[in-house]
Amino acid sequence: MTFFLRLRHWELFLMLVLPTVLCFMFRIPFRGLVIASIALFLMIVLFAWMFSVGAWSNAQLPAERRRGLLLYGAGLVLPIVYLLLFIILVMPKLESATPPSQQPLWILPMHMLSMAGVFYGIWFTAKQFKSLQENEDADFLIFSSMFFLLFIFPLGVWIIQPSVNQLYAKLDPGSQFRDD
Repeated sequence: MTFFLRLRHWELFLMLVLPTVLCFMFRIPFRGLVIASIALFLMIVLFAWMFSVGAWSNAQLPAERRRGLLLYGAGLVLPIVYLLLFIILVMPKLESATPPSQQPLWILPMHMLSMAGVFYGIWFTAKQFKSLQENEDADFLIFSSMFFLLFIFPLGVWIIQPSVNQLYAKLDPGSQFRDD
């Protein structure tokens, strides 16, 4: 879990943009499976980072301000499972010569649940981190900037990660955090 907390902002940013840049550099055509694979990698990295920040912040808070991690973790895993199911079950049909006449019925509810999971994951991460940073229970006005920065994640992590590094180094002094 501390791997993502110790990354520099530019390292995390590179992890998020490098797959797309490599596709451009090596002229890999952006077809369905390539796009889905890049999206899956981005989701795994972004949600693992968000979970690391949110779970660590939650653990550092006093017991009365902590929240359960089960719904938080499920909310971040559900979109990954949804994308995997989409890649395995729907992508082959979409890339065949004759596309299906209608999409499976499970896509719409799964998509809505995934979006709710992403919103909850972003809300939890922003709220718990800002609560830890401000040393009080943060309301939406306090953590709204971080909430919206998480939506524009390549730029958001560039801005948020230095604060994560600083707070992590301050609260875990024995962590051998490299400050270069």
